[in-house]
Amino acid sequence: MTLKQTEQVVMLAVLRKQPDAYGVAIYEELKTRLNKAVPMATIYANLETLEKKGFLKSKQGQATAERGGRAKMFFEITGKGQMALNASLQQLDRLREGIKLAGATA
Repeated sequence: MTLKQTEQVVMLAVLRKQPDAYGVAIYEELKTRLNKAVPMATIYANLETLEKKGFLKSKQGQATAERGGRAKMFFEITGKGQMALNASLQQLDRLREGIKLAGATA
């Protein structure tokens, strides 16, 4: 199963932020790691798609006063999602194998 690049980066951010992987935390992780802001709409669309595919699962946290009584939705990668992510990243690694990129240090 090949994942789109945005699906890969969202899944990697979820892995990095677990067990606190919710929308804003994922956004901040991507902004820090990619040095650019990924629109929240893009993040949430990918989270929804990945959950429908069975690659992520969500659970609702407790409602908090600082969020106006709303609860955070936390995301976690599933076993199926981990396998898909590993396979997709391995495909990229095989494609990159043996290529010397200009300006790259290894």
